[in-house]
Amino acid sequence: MLAVQQLESGYGESIILRDVSLKVQPGQVVCLLGRNGVGKTTLMRSIMGVLKARKGLVSYNGKNLTKKSPGFRAKSGIGYVPQGREVFPQLTVYENILLGLEASSGKIKEIPADAIAKFPVLPAMYERRGGDLSGGQQQQLAFARALASRPEVLLLDEPCEGIQPSIVDDIRDVIRSIKEEGQTAILLAEQSLDFVKSVGDYFYILEKGAIAWEGGLEALSDEVIMRYLTV
Repeated sequence: MLAVQQLESGYGESIILRDVSLKVQPGQVVCLLGRNGVGKTTLMRSIMGVLKARKGLVSYNGKNLTKKSPGFRAKSGIGYVPQGREVFPQLTVYENILLGLEASSGKIKEIPADAIAKFPVLPAMYERRGGDLSGGQQQQLAFARALASRPEVLLLDEPCEGIQPSIVDDIRDVIRSIKEEGQTAILLAEQSLDFVKSVGDYFYILEKGAIAWEGGLEALSDEVIMRYLTV
């Protein structure tokens, strides 16, 4: 479904990612792990096209997206919840979610009830401005906005960062429900090992901008964790 092959990317003269390859299959929750500063967000931004790849290939359902715009990728079926959420502070909650519909290229005219059902606190906040919400509420809003277009692949970059435990639990439940429905694959970049182990099917570990390890949950041993993830 989503494939990255020998990707090289970075900022200015700095190369952050080197020769990165990974795959996300339909219905999977694939988790991207690594210490701070190893390139997880750079990889997410490169997959979405926010950051241009210098070398390599990003493909989706067999189509080469490497030189396509973020908007094209979104309309192709890739949703994105960036690190820091990036809600529009002056727009209402309702208007923020409506913007997510643009990725459907007009195929979806109204906010899908099933997307909002995953975040039952949001309808009561429809008239509030996005910038007035708490961090956890903004995270739920960004998540709902991405789901509004019914993407086939969802990129989640550090969704638990700075979020209170109760909303972390809510986000875990949403990811599990998406996984059970089997309609949307997820690529999840996250620092919390306990969180990713509770939802993930397959794992990649980044170290110094390259894939240092990959495997299933049963292979994510204490030795691997000590070597690549322990600070």
